[in-house]
Amino acid sequence: MPLSDLSADQQQAFWDRLKELGMDPSQVVASITPQTHQGPVLLSPDETRSAVPPHFLTLASVDDVKRLAGNVDEDYANGVLENHHAEFPEWPENRVELDRRELTPEENRRLVAAEVAYVYGDSRRLKGYRAALDRHKFPVRVVAFAVEDICLDATNSPLTVTADSLHNFGTVTICDGGWIQFDANATVTIQKLVKSDRIKC
Repeated sequence: MPLSDLSADQQQAFWDRLKELGMDPSQVVASITPQTHQGPVLLSPDETRSAVPPHFLTLASVDDVKRLAGNVDEDYANGVLENHHAEFPEWPENRVELDRRELTPEENRRLVAAEVAYVYGDSRRLKGYRAALDRHKFPVRVVAFAVEDICLDATNSPLTVTADSLHNFGTVTICDGGWIQFDANATVTIQKLVKSDRIKC
């Protein structure tokens, strides 16, 4: 199903997301089907192995990660989502500027957990962690992929995501025997997902 078959709003959402990822329309792969990609499909930061050219972007802060891959705080404020992350003690101001190697193992574990809660939870509850997260964990380089139309069946599955990444897909059709495998964390935006009983794409 080509992107042009989607509604104007869905098409615009695809192009808006592409812009958010800092990508150009020339970097979008038109389609992945058994006809265009024989055998399993790999999405990798290694250009020599990836079926789709990777696009690299640098995220300067935890707020960048939240904007591109997290849940918006408004969803917690208006009751769409319910916060389920643990409460964290305040991060001491005198620990923000330390080198990460100077932090205790417990502090490093707390930063990892706080980053997850900040990105996927209500970040307003963790404002005191923002400076520490930015100091100790950023900037970070991530990879993104964009495809207008994907159709998977038994002949070109799985589509495997191998690295922490961001994905912008227009349409994804999964036929009988088709599947996607995630070997890493990924944020996937799909405008239309179809599960089909067809055997072949």
